[in-house]
Amino acid sequence: MAAIFLVELATGAVRNDARLLRLGALPDSGEIGHEYWRLITFGFSHWDLTHLLLNSVLLLILGLIVERRAGTAWLLLVFLTASMASGAGILFKHQLWPSQGVSLGASGGLFGLLGAALVLAFRVPSQTKFARMRLIIVLAAGVTYSFFPGVSMIGHIIGLVVGTAMAFLIPRATARPVVADA
Repeated sequence: MAAIFLVELATGAVRNDARLLRLGALPDSGEIGHEYWRLITFGFSHWDLTHLLLNSVLLLILGLIVERRAGTAWLLLVFLTASMASGAGILFKHQLWPSQGVSLGASGGLFGLLGAALVLAFRVPSQTKFARMRLIIVLAAGVTYSFFPGVSMIGHIIGLVVGTAMAFLIPRATARPVVADA
């Protein structure tokens, strides 16, 4: 994400819809033609430095939780699947209600990781109530943030649903508590 943001900086794409579209953001018109690669690239592009930093911190926190409990393969699978599904949902919404602008960012994948982390925390009996409560607080904050203007609630919801569902596919033998109770 940081490397892509450096490209955004170098090309003047930060906070610039037209240039962000050229770099792979989703158009809020809902029309992508046959450019299905945008379902991947939009999740790695960011509007500005604040957006990038917030998503990077959340990816670090939630990514470590899911990776430690389920492994790197599941981390990548959940993040990418939730991100692409949220992109598809965003496009569908904009097919029905087109608007101006772009959609971008990792939040659909992050909500997917949050859903997976919650399921995994409740599947591991030795996980403390405190660890579970922290994840619930992050969920509450994320849902609240979803109501802010310019934030894609549909992308967040779809990411959360997909990540939650995928966590049930992770074999129970794989799910394990985090040593440091993260």
